This record gives sequence, C-alpha cells and structure tokens, in this order.
Amino acid sequence: MDKELDTKPKEKTPTGWARHWDTQMAATQKRLRRFVRQGNIVNTRYLSDALGSQGNDMTLEDRGGLGGIKLMRTNFFHTNIQTLQAQLYGAVPKVDVKREFNDPDDDVARVAAVLYKRILQSEIEASDEAFPTAVRSALQDRLLPGIGVCRVRYEMETKKENALNPETLQVEESESVGFEEAPIDYVHWQDFRWGWCRTWTEMPWCAFRSYLDKEACIARFGEDVANKLEFSDQSPSGMDDKDNYTDKFQENNIKTCQIWEIWNRKDKTVYWWSQGYDKTLDIKPDPLGLRDFWPMPRPLMANITTSLMVPKADYTFAQDIYVEIDVLATRIANITQACKVVGVYDSSTGDSVGRMLQEGVENTLIGVDNWAVLGEKGGLKGVIDWLPIEDIAAVLNLLNAQLEATKNLLYEVTGLSDLVSGGKTDEYVSDGTNRLKAKFGSIKIQSFQDEFARFCSDLEAIKAEVIGKHYRPESIYRQSSAQYIAQADQEFVEPAIQLMQSPEVRWRVVIKPESISLLDYAELKDDRIGWMNGMATMLQSAAPIIEADPASKPMLLEMIKFSMAGYKGAEYMEGMFDKMIAASSAQQEEPDKPDPALEAKKLEHQGDMEKIQAKSEADIALVKAKSDAELQKIRVDNEADIATINAKAQADSQKLMQELQSDMKTIMAKLTADTQVERAQSDYSIAEKNVDQQNQITIADHEHMNALELIEAQKEADEELLEEQAEKAGAPETDTD
Repeated sequence: MDKELDTKPKEKTPTGWARHWDTQMAATQKRLRRFVRQGNIVNTRYLSDALGSQGNDMTLEDRGGLGGIKLMRTNFFHTNIQTLQAQLYGAVPKVDVKREFNDPDDDVARVAAVLYKRILQSEIEASDEAFPTAVRSALQDRLLPGIGVCRVRYEMETKKENALNPETLQVEESESVGFEEAPIDYVHWQDFRWGWCRTWTEMPWCAFRSYLDKEACIARFGEDVANKLEFSDQSPSGMDDKDNYTDKFQENNIKTCQIWEIWNRKDKTVYWWSQGYDKTLDIKPDPLGLRDFWPMPRPLMANITTSLMVPKADYTFAQDIYVEIDVLATRIANITQACKVVGVYDSSTGDSVGRMLQEGVENTLIGVDNWAVLGEKGGLKGVIDWLPIEDIAAVLNLLNAQLEATKNLLYEVTGLSDLVSGGKTDEYVSDGTNRLKAKFGSIKIQSFQDEFARFCSDLEAIKAEVIGKHYRPESIYRQSSAQYIAQADQEFVEPAIQLMQSPEVRWRVVIKPESISLLDYAELKDDRIGWMNGMATMLQSAAPIIEADPASKPMLLEMIKFSMAGYKGAEYMEGMFDKMIAASSAQQEEPDKPDPALEAKKLEHQGDMEKIQAKSEADIALVKAKSDAELQKIRVDNEADIATINAKAQADSQKLMQELQSDMKTIMAKLTADTQVERAQSDYSIAEKNVDQQNQITIADHEHMNALELIEAQKEADEELLEEQAEKAGAPETDTD
C-alpha cells in the first residue's frame, strides 16, 4: 500500500501523528519536486535571471546560449504576463451578496445581505489593500508557476475591563472580545502542499508552511518545544539543500523554523508539525467549523487533469517558441552589427583612398599622389571592393520575417492573438464591438476571467461564513455601519443579524468578472439610469390607475417592489417601498373624517365655482348667438354660390353633350362609308374569284374533251390495226382451200 494514501497513523498520539506526517510530507515532496523546480525556472525566466545547473529541466538559453554566444533575451514572456495581469485584474472587486431566493417580501434576508456586502466591500477597499495584494499575488502565481492560493483566518482580540457584578454588587475584572476580523492571507505557491488526489474533491489533507523565528516559536509553542526545533536559513527556491540552486547571498540571514499547519479532512482536525521534531507541535479540532472544512477556496491551478492533481505552468507549453525568439533576436542583433559600409582597397595606390571615408566631407577633394597609377587601374572602381551588404540585408530581412511569424505562432499558442488584435480598431466596426473585443479578448482570456472571479467569490464566501459563525452581533453591527443604512430598514437590522448567524441559511457571494477586470464608471452609471428609467416608466403607467381607483395603490406598489426585487442595486429602495405600502394600506383601511376647515374651504370653493359657472354659461350663450348668425349668413352666401355653380355646370354639361352627339354622328357616317367601301371591295373580290374559277372549269372541260377525243381516236386506230392484222393472218388459208 502506498504510504501517501495511508491517512491514518498507527498510534493516535502526538508521536504517532508526527511519524505519520513525516511519511506523508516526504512522499508529497517527491511527488511535487518537479513541479517546484519548473516553477522556479518560470519565475527566473519571467525576471530574465540566469539559472544555475538544474539538470534535465534546463532550456536552451540556460545551457550557455547559441554556439557559445550569449543569447539576447527579448522576454516576450514578461510582456505577456503583464498584459494578462492587467486584463484579468484591473480594478478592486465588487462584492454582491444575495439571498438564496430573491423574494420581494423577505426584508430580513435582504437587509442581512446588505450587511454582509457592507462588511466585505469595506474590508476590500480598506487602505491597507490586504485583499487586493493577496489575490493579485495569487493571480501572478497562477500565471507563472501554475498555482495560486489564498486562505481565510479568524482573529479575535480580548480586553479586560472592570464591571459591576449585579449579584455581588462588587466591581470585578472581566474579559470581553474587543475586536474581531477574518483576514485573507496570501499563501506562497512553495508553501502549499496537499495529499495525493486526482481532483479537488478527493483531496485528503492540505498544509500551509510558515517560517517562524525562535521568538515566535516560543510565543506560540513554548520555550521547551522551541529549543528542540531545527532552525535554518530560508531560501527563495523553497527547496531542500540538495535541490537548491540559489547562492547563499540570496538566503535569509535570520534563522527560521519551517512550521506546517496541516488540515486533515478525515477527522476534521488541524495539526502543527515541523520536520525533525518527534511530536506534533499542536492539535486542534476544526478551528473554524466551516461547511466544507477547508479554510480556502479551490486554488487557481493551471493545466490540471483528472489523472493527478499536479498543476503545470503555461510557460512549459510555449518555452520552445520563447527560446526560438531569443535565438532569432540574437542573430538579428549580430547581423545588424555586420551591416555597415566597409571594404578593401589597393594599398599600392597610396593612402588617399583609405582617407576618403575618414576625412572626406561635403564639397571637399582629397589629393592623390599616384594619380597615374590610379588612372591605369580604372579609377576608384578598380582599386576598391566593398563588403556585399545586399546579401547581409537579404538574410536580415528573412530573419525579421521569421521573427514575426514566430511571434504570431506564440500569440496563437498562448491565446493572446485576439487580445493583441483587439487593440486594432476598424472604421467599419462599431465602438461597442471594439470595446467588447478589447475587454474580453478571446475565449481563453474569458475563461481566465471566469476562473479568477470564481476564486475571489469563493474566498469572500468563506469569509462571510466565518463572519456569520464567529462574529458577535455588536461586531457585525459596528463593522457593517448598520446605523447608517436606510431608516426604513432599521427595524430589520436585529433580526437580520440573527439570520446571519443562523447555520441553516446559505448565502451567495458573487464577484462578477466584469467588475474585477475593468472598472467601468460608464457601466455603473448606465445601471443606475436603467433602474431609474424602469421605475419611472412603471410609476407613469400606474398613475392613471391609481387616480381612477385609489384602492389599487398598494397592489401597484407591491408590483413595483416585486419587479425590483432581483434588480441590481434595487435592494436599497425596497425598505422605502415597504413603508409606502404600509402607509397606503393603512390609509385605505381608515374611514375618512371630515375636516371643518376643509369643509369651509370646500363650500367657499363651491360658491366661487357656481359664480364662475354662471358667467361661463352667459358667455357661452352669447358666443352661441354670434356663431348662429355667422353660420346663417354663411349658409345664405353658400346657397347663392351653389345655384350659380349648378347653372354653369348644367350649361357646360349641355354643351358637352352636343359636342359629343356631333362627334358621334361624324364617327357613324365615317364608319358607314368605310363599311360600304369594304363591302364593295369584298363583292368585287368574290366576283373576280368566281370568274377565275369559271374560266378554270371551262379550260378543264376543254382539256377533258380533248383527252376523250384523243382516247377515242387512239381506240379506233387500235381496232383498225387489229383488223388489218387479222386479215393478214387469214389470207393464206383461203389460197390453200
């Protein structure tokens, strides 16, 4: 059985637990040795520092450069990391605490969420910048070695004060809680270890390392224990002496002891352990009592799989490209130095040619001693031969083109291509599209933003759970400044604090990616304007209904409150609407009592209204009489005009009818004449055709008769011929007889 998978000691004593953790930490150290070595390489590459000998983890630039030439470090890796950090964390996070269900009438939960939000947000925006520094460091660890960790602690300060004991009536000294806080600590990536697991949910234990000097060890564990601990110099690499690559000048000259705080999930107990000591330093059962036990959220881990939970730095997937860029940059720098105007000349012509580039200035001639020799050799062209700079420039151009292609490949591999192109705007693309492109960059960067926002949200959720579980009510009241919230919500403060301390209630703490990546004041303004416009529209639509039926006012206010319950920023106004709803309902229930002063004013106003009404009726009658006279005059004038218009129209109609009748007669006469002509022509054509047909028949008859006559004549001729032949055939027979 693997020793690392054995989570139970043989003896549940301080000595047995110490041996158990010796075995576990030794196995973990072996499993994570390569990860720690790679993390140190990535950090030194980010800072362009030279590394010592590190065996197989060395890259090309760490092995002495290119052919003995020291490589030129362009360090695109540093630029890319800086760009990602600015993109992922550009503003102080905005915490949003929500109740599990956005019920409009759940005022106690709403106020409790507001108190949570005020405490968390106030500590995030504090002047000491503890939270921003912690999460920014964790983000950098995620982008460099590949893991970022933060944790939550609970601290309490007590104070002694004199108070009167009501039972004994004596002044006695008592101890009370003076101050409470739940600080968020950054955990260095080298100071975090965990047991063997494939996924986060399977993790059996995790450990946090602290470096304490002897005074701190005495204060925490006692002098007897501190004298038996091992103290040494702290190294920046966080590795054992045999794997340490840093020199002695980089180590801490103050001797410290490595104390490991181990959280074991199986028995929900925390152990303090130090290598070399035969017992555990301290054992405490679940100090925080959190729902998920761990005092930290799931770490920011790079490139983990479900086979083994060991992160791998992003740099390792592009390190060959970074090295190639350094090689190309080195060659370009060396060839650039070779690109200069140099050459050779024939020394037999004297030193005048060599002095030409050294002493020659504008409009100056240099004397030549051996002019005849120079002329025999063809002048300057015959005695000078320049370095072929065209060939060098061609190679330089090829190297520059290859460098650009390698950079584009690097952007594709690292996922920064869209972010780089996001800075290039197009005149045909809207400003909103360009802002979105620059803000989110690419899918990979968006996933980074979501994961980082998840980490910050979970971190604040754990802190909120610590506040609800351990803070005293007066601490919650004081740190949330509950006395300054809306007056309409003051009655819900006390039950809200009780609800915060209830273990059955779950809260959702959310930090959105857009709030942590960029601080957009225009977006905040748009959110508030949008909420005000929505409320104004609702009130404008509800005003006529309330005027027609005042009893519907409470119902409409409830509708407005319901519509605002899930709206961002509306929780601050819900208390005011509750007061308005209560006042409106009470007003509807109370009977109306007449007010004497109001009744007197009403009577006075009624008399004035009667006078005004009488005067108005008289004015209306006068205006009506004048209007009737004017209308009668206009009616008479209109009737005369109508008669004239009718007579003229009738005359025009008769004239038009006569013209139409005349035109119709002309057209009919023309049609009749045309018809007669066409009929005559048709009769002539028919007669002509009949004559032609009769002639053709006559000719055919003549031809037929002629044919018959010819046939008859031919028949007679044939008969005569037959007779003659018969006669000739019968003549000899007569002679014989």
